[in-house]
Amino acid sequence: MDTLEKKSVLERIDCATEQIENVVMSLGLLTISGIVFANVIARYFFQTAFAWSEELARYVVVWVTFFGISSCARYHTHVGVDLLSNFLKGRAKLAYQALICLISVGLSVYMTYISIGFTIMQYKGGNTSIAIAIPIWLIYLSTNIGFGLMSYVYLRNFMKLCSGLRAGKEETEC
Repeated sequence: MDTLEKKSVLERIDCATEQIENVVMSLGLLTISGIVFANVIARYFFQTAFAWSEELARYVVVWVTFFGISSCARYHTHVGVDLLSNFLKGRAKLAYQALICLISVGLSVYMTYISIGFTIMQYKGGNTSIAIAIPIWLIYLSTNIGFGLMSYVYLRNFMKLCSGLRAGKEETEC
């Protein structure tokens, strides 16, 4: 039996979303580097610049940033205050982490909801970017996906913490 069959559906979804995050962030950073490099070469060797390069690089940074928020949630690298968490031990610490995780789920779901409203508003408005004329709603779509993925990751973390609370484990964290 191979390892893919041994994984649960949620574990496969976790792997897929992690791979999507990594691919988007990697390709985004490579794209930004390529755009900036090409523009520098054009500017200094050919005395011209691409009018669209800065705008496109900025939009790619937005996409990388919003995919990065779910990656930070997955690897527990968001900025946090852990003063109280450092004093708690055992089940109390797990319960505290579960509460923080539940609050994070609520906030990220709320942000997903708000960002969907903004994206719909931009879609209906038909706005486009100035230099490259791409629909602005495509840039706003990154917030929907990023906050949606972050909601999923925090929900999964919360589920793991709750199962850790039931089992009496202490090594799980949000």
